[in-house]
Amino acid sequence: MVIDRFNGDDESYILYYLEVHKRVSNRDLCEALHLSTSTIRKKLAKMEEKGLLIRTHGGAASIDADRDETMKRKSRINILNKKAIAAEACRLINDGDVLALGGGSTVAEMAPWLLKLKEAVILTDSTVMSTLTIPNQKLEVHINSGIVRGRTGCVVGPTSDILFQSYSADKAFIGCDAFDIEFGAGSDNILVGKVEKVMLKCARERYILCDSTKLNQNALCSFIKISEITALITDDDANPEYIKRMRDAGLKVILATIPRLSEPETDIKGKDVPLESKTLKKTE
Repeated sequence: MVIDRFNGDDESYILYYLEVHKRVSNRDLCEALHLSTSTIRKKLAKMEEKGLLIRTHGGAASIDADRDETMKRKSRINILNKKAIAAEACRLINDGDVLALGGGSTVAEMAPWLLKLKEAVILTDSTVMSTLTIPNQKLEVHINSGIVRGRTGCVVGPTSDILFQSYSADKAFIGCDAFDIEFGAGSDNILVGKVEKVMLKCARERYILCDSTKLNQNALCSFIKISEITALITDDDANPEYIKRMRDAGLKVILATIPRLSEPETDIKGKDVPLESKTLKKTE
């Protein structure tokens, strides 16, 4: 049974059920979790207080949060920032690396550079990332199992972390919905956050990709603290005072330069590239 995979974590089971079915009745939860109606009501009340669901008459419904945006919409926001961050991240990659890649729109901007690699293993929780990278037959692409989220293409559910528990990655590159010095990197979807927490744990080096608009913000759940991060990669539109605060807190911050219309865009080796050029260079 699906419920057996949650090892008694009732809250995670309820969230998983709502992710798949959108609504659930108190009666169904009583039968599945072997709990009384009063206990279920108390659990749902506490989860509603945390902002995890909406209680309805006789049950609960998932939160169809506007913040949990579609991948298509996310990919259009702050596109120059994201491209610059992705290029900076790719400077850190070597041929032959085992890479854990998240499903965010900033991480997806790494794909054109990854297609130039001669060899690499990619572990991902994203149908988008797997689709973008499989054209390079020299890349060995692994995707986890579970339920595909229609909005973002991320794969979640009770079996979604098994792949990442079975591998040891050299580097993980994960995006986030918000980043805060105390809170760390966070996601607006708890199930996605749980998967990416496991992805980060499987890697020796852990990089968070976050455009400057998401700094000093909080998301629904945190999946990594700053003490566990190898480096945060953001763009040079970030508030200098906040960058200093993060560095003073012990976090390594890598700043990506956003190409300005008044100056030529550069490739990841610093060479000038015409603004109209679509050519991408490979990381050495």
